[in-house]
Parts: sequence; C-alpha cells; structure tokens
Amino acid sequence: LPGITRVALNDQAGGDGRKLEKMILDMCKKYMAPEQSILLNVVSAMVDFSTSASLQLSRELDPTGDRTMICVTKVDQHKEDGLSDKIHSAIDMMKLDPEHVFAVRNRSQQENNDQVPLNEVRDLEKRMLDKISQDGDVGYGLGVGSLSKQLVKIQYEQIVRTLPRTRAAIREQIEELKSRMDELGEPVGDARACRSKVMHCIESSISELQDEVLGRTSSAPVSDGMTGASFEIALTIEDFEAERKKSLKTIKIMSIRDVGGYEFTLMIHPNRKKKAEDANASVGAFLRVEFPKDNSVASMALSYEFTVSSGEKYFSHKDEQEFVEPIDNWGSSDFISAADADNIKGSITFQVNVFVEKLVLKKQEKNTDDYQSIMLCAQLNKLQDDFVSSLDKLYSNHYFFSSNFRKKLQHEVSACRGGVGLPGAVGPHVPVNILKSLRQKLPIVVAVYRDGVKKAVLQKVDKLVDRHFESKLFPKLNVLIIISCKSLVAQQASILVKQHGFILEWEESVCSSNHYFMDTVQSIRSIIADTKNDRPSYLKHLSEASIKLMSNEDQRIVDMQIEIFAYWKLMKKRLADYMIMSTHSVM
Repeated sequence: LPGITRVALNDQAGGDGRKLEKMILDMCKKYMAPEQSILLNVVSAMVDFSTSASLQLSRELDPTGDRTMICVTKVDQHKEDGLSDKIHSAIDMMKLDPEHVFAVRNRSQQENNDQVPLNEVRDLEKRMLDKISQDGDVGYGLGVGSLSKQLVKIQYEQIVRTLPRTRAAIREQIEELKSRMDELGEPVGDARACRSKVMHCIESSISELQDEVLGRTSSAPVSDGMTGASFEIALTIEDFEAERKKSLKTIKIMSIRDVGGYEFTLMIHPNRKKKAEDANASVGAFLRVEFPKDNSVASMALSYEFTVSSGEKYFSHKDEQEFVEPIDNWGSSDFISAADADNIKGSITFQVNVFVEKLVLKKQEKNTDDYQSIMLCAQLNKLQDDFVSSLDKLYSNHYFFSSNFRKKLQHEVSACRGGVGLPGAVGPHVPVNILKSLRQKLPIVVAVYRDGVKKAVLQKVDKLVDRHFESKLFPKLNVLIIISCKSLVAQQASILVKQHGFILEWEESVCSSNHYFMDTVQSIRSIIADTKNDRPSYLKHLSEASIKLMSNEDQRIVDMQIEIFAYWKLMKKRLADYMIMSTHSVM
C-alpha cells in the first residue's frame, strides 16, 4: 500500500492535501481491516517509530497485534547505539510478538546503481547482522531470509484459522448473488428488448390503474416471488468442545439471514442436556422462519437439509415442513448424537440448505381499514361523499330559518329601502347579494376535495409504479416513471384548478330552469300550511297563523328565506355534480 501523503500535487485530489490523505487512509483501511490480512509495516531505522503513520494505523485496526509485523530497514545506516532498544520499545508499544519483528539490510541506492548482485547483498547483510547478534540473541528476527520464512508460517496459520469462515462467507455471497440474479431475471439484450420490457410494464400499470378506477378486481390467487427460492445459511463455532462444556438445552447459537423480507434463522443447540450435572446430550439443529409484519402470509412450505462435517464423519438431516403462523421451530433435536459430538474438536461449520416449495399469501379483504390498500374507485367515492358532506355542513337547514339569518336579511333590506320599485317592495338584488356572501366559503371546500383526489391518485400511482417497475431491478427507470407521473398529475391538477374556477364563476349568476327550485319552495310552503302533521325542527316556529301576524315586509323576508334556502339546495347539488364530473374527467 502507498505511504500516507499529506501534501498533494496539482493533479492529485485537485491539489487538496487533506482530501488526498483521506483517500489514501480509506484505501489502506479497506485492505488492512479484514482479519485475513497480514499487516507488514516497513519502517526505516532512521525514523522515530512512534510517529509512523502505518504503525498507528496498524495499532488502530489490529489492537491485539496478532496480524501486525514490523520490518526495520536501513539498519546499516543507523550509526548511533541503541537500535536494539528502539526496536524493543516498538515491540512493547505495539504489544507485538518478537517473532513478528525483523531487522533487515537491503540494497542501497549506490548498490542499485552499480547493479550489485542480490547474493552479494545478502552476504553484506549477513556480515552486518552477525555483528549485531555477536553478543547473543537480540530478541527479534534478523535478515530477509528469516522474514520470508516467518511470513510463510504466519500466512499458513492465518489460512488455517480463517478458511472455514472465509469459505462460509464466500458461499453465502455466492448464494446472495444467485438470489439477486434470479430477481433480475433474464438479461435484456438490446434496445428493442428494453423498449418491449418497458412497454409491457407501462401497459400492466395502466391496466391495473384502470381496474382501480373502474372497480374491477381479479379473483386470481395472490402470488409472490419467494416460491422457488433457494439459499444457504452457515454458522461457524470456533471451539465446539468449549461450547459443549458450557451449554445446556436452553442455550442456542444462531445465524440469521434475511431473504426477501423473510427472516430465516439457523439455530444450533451444542448440548441439549437439561442440567449442568447431567451427562452430555445430543446436538440439536433447528430452522425458524419469521414472516413480514404486514400479516400477509398464510403459510410457507420448505424443504431443507442440515449438514456438517468433522474429520471423516459427515452428518445430515433432510426434512420438509409447512411453516404456519404462529411460527414454530423445525429440525432435529438429535442431529449429532452425544457420542459423536464428544469427539468433535476445534472449529466446525453447520449449514442448512433451504428451498421454498410454496408460499401462500392471505387474500386481502376488500373492505380493509388500510386506506392505501383499498381500490382507487373506493377512495375517490369516499372523497366525493366527504365533499358533499362538507357542502352540507357549510350551512344547515336550521341556519336559513334562524333568527340570525332573518336579521341579516332585514339589515340588507333596510339598507336599500326606498329604491326603485313599488312601496314596500324588496329589490331583486337583495337575495343575490345574500347568496354571494354564502358562496365565499365554497372555493375552500372545493380545494380540499381537489387536493384529496390529487393525493389519492399520486399515492396509488406510486404504489403501482413500485410494483411494476421495482426500484431494486430498475432504479433509474423507477425514478423516471415516478417523475413523469407526478409531472402529468400536476399538469392535470392545474387544468382542474381552472375548470373549478370556471364552475364557481358560473354560480355567481343566479339562474336555473330546473323545476327542483320551485318544487322545494312549494314543499316548504305546504309544510308551513299543514296543521296536522309534524314539521321539521327548523320550521317549528313558522305557521300560517304566525306569518299572518307579521308585517308585509317581514312576510316578504319569510318568502326570501324560503327562496334562498331552495336555491341553495339546488345550487349545492348542481355544484357537487359539476365538480365531481370535471374532476373525474380531468384527473
């Protein structure tokens, strides 16, 4: 690895020394961190070891010093006494095994220039190092030859120690890659195939969205991509004999793997004895499956095989089970007998190979409480009902026949009394002005309905796009489609704002050829004239007798109350229909 550089040239990291240092440190850490790596620090005898950046990094990444070695070079150039003390201080500081530290002499620059043969250089090194060791054992290694032998020895020990875990990690990574390849499906070869795939996804999305709007639903069974999946879970126990000694039936060692949102756990009970004083018992191996928390899974049928090898012995257990909530543990309590387990020494790796035979999902109820999962047509219908209900709540029937509303009419009438018209007549603009004031809250109610529809459409589109353009498989296409859909919805929503504005503007002119207006007026008057049947609560205080006792102006105000109430009912129904139809048409 390169040395830690803190000063950057113009063409290095844009001339930024700190950035260059971080880049080199990150690269060094990447290769030094794995437990399989041996950290051989080459330091000059001429420098202070405590300031060496490589030694500081080794100390950080290998605090125990098991993987760290030091090679001290240029020992022939260290003229002062005390080199041996300097090396021993480094050994103590780094907590290193003295067998991991070496002093060597390599070719000098002049010897390189003179092309001195390597065997002569080694002879020069030997004669110089003999002088260092003439007083006895120095307590660390001397010479390139000794360093080479020690490197081979340490590398062998590292391989023996880490190989089982490395193999298990490689197998797990291969299985993950295979699973990822299965998810990705067949490769898409050329531009035409890409276009075909995209068009298929778009058409599927459109078809499902149309079904959502029109309320069509498929009765086909729900499927999932887990069926047919196969994978492996590995669990390495470094000192199996020690685990056997301290384990009871209740103690288990686990390895967990997440596959497609399902959590699979390999559980090993090294010793299934019940009490510490009991004789050693068998080894148990079990598989546990946890379903996603959305409660959508009914059952999962699996075939699986536990395997482990120790020396010449090979143990396996095959089975098929159907996992049903509440989830249980399946496997073998006597995977390895007590006698065989007592003969297993050192590290051992358990494996379970899993194949998903069948996954059964629960069929979602149509009337689910989850608002996002109900069909779009049902969401839009609820928004329509809420919109009509909001219009009704603006002004109740009681409001139009209340004393406060009558006072409002009286104030409006008195403000323009004496104008054009017969004596005592009320100008036709009075009810028009009153209706205009009543309409002031309508844009707010309409905007709430429109925004609710826009939000429901966007959420449903997001869900459909994620289903047909999976972000894991097509990340860029998924983003592109989402952006296009949002742009289209925003464009249509802006058109709808204008249309709703036109409709509200139309309602400013008070007119209608609908007989519903006069039907409502006649109905109210008939109820007031009826002395036999009960009246609605908002008309309890009105009767023919009470109206006859009123002045002409007050009688005219009662007529205006009835007419404004009738027109508001007509306008409210008409407005709701127009708003809902235009929203459906545009969105």
